[in-house]
Amino acid sequence: MKRIGALLACALLAAALPGRAQAETVRIGYWSSGISLGFGAVLEAGQFMEKQGLTPEYVKFPDVNAPTKAMAAGAIDFAIAASAGTSLSVTADGLPLSIVLATQVADLDFVVPEDSPIRTMADLKGKKIGTSPAGSGTAAIAAAILEGNHGLKPTDYQAVPGNDSRLAQFLVQKDIDAAALRTVTLALLPDVKMRRLGTFREEWKRLTRQDAPPVLGVGLMRKAWMTQNPDGPAKVVAAMRKAFEYGKADKPGVAKILMASANLNATDAAAYAALWDGIYTVSLEPADIASLKREFEVFKAVGAVQGSLPEGALVPGPYEQSKAIP
Repeated sequence: MKRIGALLACALLAAALPGRAQAETVRIGYWSSGISLGFGAVLEAGQFMEKQGLTPEYVKFPDVNAPTKAMAAGAIDFAIAASAGTSLSVTADGLPLSIVLATQVADLDFVVPEDSPIRTMADLKGKKIGTSPAGSGTAAIAAAILEGNHGLKPTDYQAVPGNDSRLAQFLVQKDIDAAALRTVTLALLPDVKMRRLGTFREEWKRLTRQDAPPVLGVGLMRKAWMTQNPDGPAKVVAAMRKAFEYGKADKPGVAKILMASANLNATDAAAYAALWDGIYTVSLEPADIASLKREFEVFKAVGAVQGSLPEGALVPGPYEQSKAIP
């Protein structure tokens, strides 16, 4: 009771201070085991949300699809890197959520062990291929590439789900024949000899006939929170942009944060930080919107999403407004 009374007194005192604005609270979720970890760690350590006058409450999830599910349940307000495939699907289903940013690029390679007899992507027919769990952007993009570029339908191979570290272990143990692994993961495994069959960027360009890389993660926001906090979305995006620019400009700083937050050693943290510019993005320019719309159509063609993408699914307003925030 004493603690409750003290907290109430502090709240009343803060409200009584002249000229003091009440900070908007935003619940932010991200996957703690994937690429989201690096950006989330920097976002938290640098207090970029706080610098925009926001009060963030960070929620970390052990599963790639959990942030989107939490968003749909109203448990969080913003996911910094929700799966693009799942996000496009839930917005097409009419859930009150909006994509306000492209935040992660699908910077992955299709790889096999160095001594593997597999030489081309077409050789993957009938093989075990490791990828992220079903419903993830990685799984949807991989399926689209395999079918669209190489004629391999999901029934033509066995998809083995798992996070990158587990898939790399499966490859070493020869439990799977190939895997789609992030360049970050490959950089952290210099002693594991892999041979690249293709890259997501190259394959996506061939599939879509566009230069824009595939989007792996998006900034997904609850429409109700956007309505309740009219100035909040632009502040969130401004914080994301500033965190991204910090990561581009200060690789040693990113490495230091990763050593503290992600439990990486100095070599691995530096390798991760060096890839920052290639794996992250914070943007929703017309080209990004066109790429995501094209992604939806590609996913739909392989059965990863259904229906139609509503015009209101992609909302560039907060991104555009954030450009005016110093």
